[in-house]
Amino acid sequence: MAAKILANLIVMGSGLLARAVVQAYRQALANAAKSGVTHETLQNAARRASKVMTEQEARQILGVSEETAWEEIMKAKVRGFI
Repeated sequence: MAAKILANLIVMGSGLLARAVVQAYRQALANAAKSGVTHETLQNAARRASKVMTEQEARQILGVSEETAWEEIMKAKVRGFI
C-alpha cells in the first residue's frame, strides 16, 4: 500500500514538474519578446548550448576575412595545428 502511494506521488510530482518547466520556458520566451531580445539572440543562445561553431567564429580563430582565398584559409589552418 505504501509503495503504491509513493509511486503515485512520484508520478504526479514529475507531471507537475514537467508542466512547470514548460510554463516557465514559455514565460521566459514571452518576457524576452517584450524586453526586445531578438529571435537571433535566442538562436545564438541555443547554438552555443549545442557547441556549434559558426563560420564567423572559425574565421576569427584562423585570423582570416570573408574575402580570403581558400588556399590562404587552408594555410592558416595548417599553421594553427603546427
